[in-house]
Amino acid sequence: MNDKEQFFSGAIIDIRPEEEKEKDYHFGEIVAATNPVNWVEKPQNAWRKFPIFNQDGSGSCVAQTLAKLLGILYWLKNQLYVHFSATHIYQRRSNKPSGGMAGVDAFNIARKGVTLEELVPSQDMNDSQMDGTEIPQYKQDVGSVFKIGNYVSLPIKDIDTIASVIQTTGKAVMVWFYFNRDEWADVPIIKYPDLNLYAGDTSRHSVTAIDFTLYNGKKALIIEDSWGQFFGLNGQRVITEDFFRVRNWFAAYPINFAFEDQTQPQPEPQPSPGPGKPKYTFTKPLVFIPWDSAKNQPADASLHESQKTDVITLQNILKYEGHFPSNVSSTGYYGSVTAKAVYAFQVAHKVAPLSELDSLRGRRVGEKTIKVLNEIYSL
Repeated sequence: MNDKEQFFSGAIIDIRPEEEKEKDYHFGEIVAATNPVNWVEKPQNAWRKFPIFNQDGSGSCVAQTLAKLLGILYWLKNQLYVHFSATHIYQRRSNKPSGGMAGVDAFNIARKGVTLEELVPSQDMNDSQMDGTEIPQYKQDVGSVFKIGNYVSLPIKDIDTIASVIQTTGKAVMVWFYFNRDEWADVPIIKYPDLNLYAGDTSRHSVTAIDFTLYNGKKALIIEDSWGQFFGLNGQRVITEDFFRVRNWFAAYPINFAFEDQTQPQPEPQPSPGPGKPKYTFTKPLVFIPWDSAKNQPADASLHESQKTDVITLQNILKYEGHFPSNVSSTGYYGSVTAKAVYAFQVAHKVAPLSELDSLRGRRVGEKTIKVLNEIYSL
């Protein structure tokens, strides 16, 4: 693949087995309802803007996007924008030496840390230059300071959820699109309704959603590309809902989960008191349900509804014990975040032999776990 082709094909198809994909964290498990978006028309000079990157002829768009997400996270926390190195991310891709990168791969790399652009340059470089850059250990050690805790997959083709995340958190969101090259204009349009995501000549590209607006009366995202400031609207593009609903195929953003073990003595002075120790009697098994990304809902909706009330209380108990994040909602969806917390609870309370617990990894709350839960928390 030549440089020009890689330029348009940096976001690669996720080929992980389904059992691996089921481990991903989904937005629907940690947010019960999105905040309504204040859709108003913003003039271009009011759009948020960050440094525009240039991947040149490389397939590093995913790494460039993630480097910008990290920079915006640092800016939110410290009121200072720091440029992180896309090369340090891209060099560690699992499909190397092939070009392009998977989104989950990039986020998992960022959990280990990313060094600074001034130490490891990544702009205006092709794949050979990025892969050939030597990164001494001390530069990698600097990167260990800057890492994300986790990441959450967002529903695809849902512009309101993306805008709500930006509005509520101030963060940016990694969004992927597929298109024919002549569709990717300042305001991308659909010229080929039958374009196939999986076709060999289809362009698949990662960009950063940094703002939202009404554009000619339509909902739209403002994205920053990594093709330099002379492409698009000084490096930005307007993605209208019409384009987004058809051509978006991946979205995710970084999140740091907070955990608070309220079963242990609390330091003085204590923060404002929480809801206290939960009280509940469990009467039936609870099970993990895969997420249906196409429908943006639990794969077994009826099972989800039948166990939702029990799972909400289970999540509150797991929060109380410090196993489930305290800074997210108890939604009642038994997904990967809940399964990981259930496993931690089962191990901590020695619910069953470790070999038995390892075989399920928290994907079921059965008779033995219910017995322990009720001994501690029953009404």
